[in-house]
Amino acid sequence: MHSLAVACLLLVTTSAYAQTGTPEPPTAVQNADRGRDTGRVMVALSGATFASYPMSREDPGPALVVGKPLWLGLRHRFFQWVADGNVLVGFGTSSKHVHLAVTPQFGFNLYLGSVFGFEFREGAAVIMQAGQRTVAGIGLSASGGYVFRFWDDDRRRLKVLMVMHIGGYFAAAPGNALGMHANALGICLAYETPF
Repeated sequence: MHSLAVACLLLVTTSAYAQTGTPEPPTAVQNADRGRDTGRVMVALSGATFASYPMSREDPGPALVVGKPLWLGLRHRFFQWVADGNVLVGFGTSSKHVHLAVTPQFGFNLYLGSVFGFEFREGAAVIMQAGQRTVAGIGLSASGGYVFRFWDDDRRRLKVLMVMHIGGYFAAAPGNALGMHANALGICLAYETPF
């Protein structure tokens, strides 16, 4: 009799589990996990002004910026810490040189409602000018701007960003008293999406 009761209990439990399956986590938990998902990439197009070596001559041209979050802190309602990496590649139309900046950055996102927000990042930069006068150096980087989240998936965003890299090249700087070079300064239209 006792074994029959145990067998019936097992049958009922197994049947109930088969009907319900594994329960889905609550939507809030799913959204929190998505907010920390680093499986996304940002691509930005920019009109930029470079400073070509030597003498930091003004050198306008197009630029492409590709970025990826490396770490995303706990997503709060209005705020989130972020660490990411960016690569900027541009072409100076006056000097006919390629300008490059590689930057790990740290900063934050501000969320002002379901659509609009701001972001700010700063960090170190490795900068380079490649062409007839190839030089490399180190410096600082910063970026920030407006963020628009029009989609249900919070990981998809449009951004209007300002990017800046400034530093010194490992080369003599004749005619430049500071020895510093504004490697890039530009306004970007960017799109971030999961991949």
